[in-house]
Amino acid sequence: MVRTSSLVSALLFMSACQKPPEASAAAPAPTPEAARVKVAPFSLSVLQDVAPSGCTWLRLESDGRRRALVTVDAACEGLQLAWSPDGKHAAVRDPAGSARGPGRVWTVDLTSGQGAAQLLPEEGLTGAVGFDSVGRLVALTAYTGELVRREDDFLFEGRRIPIPEMAEGPGLAHAYRLEAGAWKRIETVATRDDADAVFELSTTEMLASSTVAGDADALVAQGLDEDSQDAARLDAVVPHRGHDVFGGWARVESRGGPLFAWRTVGEQTALMMPVRWEVEDGHLAEPEGLALPPHSPVRVLARGDLLLLAGETQARVYDVGTRRLAASFDGLRAARFWPEPASLVPHGATAASGQQ
Repeated sequence: MVRTSSLVSALLFMSACQKPPEASAAAPAPTPEAARVKVAPFSLSVLQDVAPSGCTWLRLESDGRRRALVTVDAACEGLQLAWSPDGKHAAVRDPAGSARGPGRVWTVDLTSGQGAAQLLPEEGLTGAVGFDSVGRLVALTAYTGELVRREDDFLFEGRRIPIPEMAEGPGLAHAYRLEAGAWKRIETVATRDDADAVFELSTTEMLASSTVAGDADALVAQGLDEDSQDAARLDAVVPHRGHDVFGGWARVESRGGPLFAWRTVGEQTALMMPVRWEVEDGHLAEPEGLALPPHSPVRVLARGDLLLLAGETQARVYDVGTRRLAASFDGLRAARFWPEPASLVPHGATAASGQQ
């Protein structure tokens, strides 16, 4: 797994054209769109903005069918998702709410289409939510209250909690499990610092899916040396990137061969345009139909013979064998492949019923 109290109100749920003028004989005929290559059926998880505010979470099928799962009164940007191991329930977290209070999470029954909002634990700042191995909702928090320290321990509710060695700015982290509409604390540990405090909890590793988990379909990018042959080829093909964001070229390996993108540098790196891959004649070319803005971030995910390039509000699905465009979607955020049951297996102990 990668690093990085009470029930609220029920969630609000979504549930004469004029004849165009005839084209002038002198007007050029529109360029026909290239035929899309046929691929095996697939499903995407996407978010769609709702006017005047709000966000709808949808399951999008490759044949164009859309199923609205839940609509929340929060902005799509930043919303986080987690799935239960059986794939029948999910959680939608609004991290922005934490700045105004404990924040909220929406629990969704993916079978019945019912959803409800739940306040997150009041004690501490929630860093993530997820599901344990038997499908119970869990919240992970960093404690922000006053702490009493005695040498190498914190005194908390009559207990001595050891502080890790080499800790800088130590604190506490809690794990809570939702039971009968109330949060029950199931684990408390001392942390080394405030950053990524929830990763100190053993509960984090026990979760089948969480909002801090890495996407199982995400491909890893490897930075290229500036004097490498691939970097020189890319600089020659893309002399003007369209932006001056500091970074360097990176290589992403896929079943269909390497894909290249610009990668930012810093504490948190990210891929962005331009994007190129090798076509059949060995030349570097932009993937068919990508056409994202120069500053657009790009996520690269793969599922079988499919490769997904996701921008801020776009999704392009390609057949990696032919490098042909299979599907194109616009106006949708946070596109990712719908998780398969095999990807929702806890990373910690097997078949645990949850820490007591």
